[in-house]
Amino acid sequence: MDDFTLWLAARAFGLTSFVALSLSLLSGMALRTAVLDFLATNRAMRQLHDFTTPLWLPLGAAHVLLLIPDKTARIAPSDLVVPFQTPYGQLAIGLGTVSLDLLIVVVVTSWARSRLPNALWQWLHRLSYPAFAAIFAHSVLSGTDFGTPLVSAVGWSLAAAIAVLAFARLRWGRLS
Repeated sequence: MDDFTLWLAARAFGLTSFVALSLSLLSGMALRTAVLDFLATNRAMRQLHDFTTPLWLPLGAAHVLLLIPDKTARIAPSDLVVPFQTPYGQLAIGLGTVSLDLLIVVVVTSWARSRLPNALWQWLHRLSYPAFAAIFAHSVLSGTDFGTPLVSAVGWSLAAAIAVLAFARLRWGRLS
């Protein structure tokens, strides 16, 4: 595979991972936000959250793994764990690494939820918020596709919806 093909595939996986993660976060927030209490028992919303949560994992993994052999991207395996080490785009790429690191904590602790005190699990699960902020900034700063109107509209709309639900949760609380 040439670098251009790797880059195109990495972009496609990155965008679809972003959308899947956004839908996972939105559906998870909707299930527990007091102002949307009618969704708390909505099976479709629960299924959306349950489906998109593991969906973004392989998409995000493909995004980062395709960038390692890409000679233009110059992403080293260590850059997937240690942020702000790339020779270019340190902030943009570093924010992607920060989001990946935070999301790994969220996923691993979700798998171990039954073994953790609920308060600790909730605190760790809330790392999804700064992880999304980091991935959104990563997408805007390094994502060449965010300059196109359609991708920009989808990305900003998802971010706005997450911001509105986060505000609603802060303002009206969380369902128990």
